[in-house]
Amino acid sequence: MPDFIFIINPAAGKGIHTQSLCARIQDHFSACGQNFAIHLTTGAGDALDFVRAYPQSQERQLCFVACGGDGTLHEVVNGAAHRQDCAVSVIPCGSGNDYIKNFSGTEAFSDLKKLRNGCPCPVDLLDCSGEYTVNLCNIGFDARVAHHMSKFKKIPLVSGPLAYTLSLIFCLAGPVSSAATLSFDGAEAVEERLILAVAANGFCYGGGYYPAPDACPADGQMEFCGVRKMSRLQMSRFISVYKKGEHLKDQRLAAKILYRTGRSLKITSKRPLVICLDGEIRKEREFSVRLLPAALSFWLPEGAALAVPPLAAAVSQ
Repeated sequence: MPDFIFIINPAAGKGIHTQSLCARIQDHFSACGQNFAIHLTTGAGDALDFVRAYPQSQERQLCFVACGGDGTLHEVVNGAAHRQDCAVSVIPCGSGNDYIKNFSGTEAFSDLKKLRNGCPCPVDLLDCSGEYTVNLCNIGFDARVAHHMSKFKKIPLVSGPLAYTLSLIFCLAGPVSSAATLSFDGAEAVEERLILAVAANGFCYGGGYYPAPDACPADGQMEFCGVRKMSRLQMSRFISVYKKGEHLKDQRLAAKILYRTGRSLKITSKRPLVICLDGEIRKEREFSVRLLPAALSFWLPEGAALAVPPLAAAVSQ
């Protein structure tokens, strides 16, 4: 059993979890005699720096537990990615917590006993121009939505899914498509004008949108979904279908969807593209994504397991 290092983001979930979570961790792990530590982050980048600088263990494995939202997990993963002595896990405290939706039994992630009795599970990572993404990378209109979502989350009583929807409506008032050149797995480049694009390791983002409903974070494959230019009226009809993950099987949308599976993607644009990595915003004219199979040891609590992707589940029914 590893030593558990809890990295708590006091700002996650509007800051309502920190005090009670610290008390629960201290009570539980002190009572069972298990080695643990707690670190409260102080701002953006602190979780990454803390994990990266944490002393290497020669005798015991470590488990860094991201206690926050997907942004906290993103930092912890990037801090742990080059270490050989650790696993990464999650206690969901954010507004979206989309990555753990790739697993069944998600309630186990909040149970300290089940966390302590868990086991490691190798999962894939996306190398996004040198920065690791555990869930997905979205580009263009949708990334702008994620960027503005942070403003709406600050409004009292606004949940993650509602903040995403409000940001979506806000962004529809501006430019909605961008010209880009894409190359998949080193093949000949294609020119596209896309509203949004997603390179996915997991199948869910935005608090409950399913852009790549057949994605699995441990299958050694990246899913890519691009949405070609359409009118705002068409977009308003498209959104509900896209949210449910039904856009891939809707024949009315076939001409508007660019869908690929593979291991790598390169995308370039004359103008800077807004790019969102697990909720973290970047702006680049040239960007590459490469799948790294089984690159991260993810600590699964007892009772949790990889979920059947929504599209695969629907087909089996």
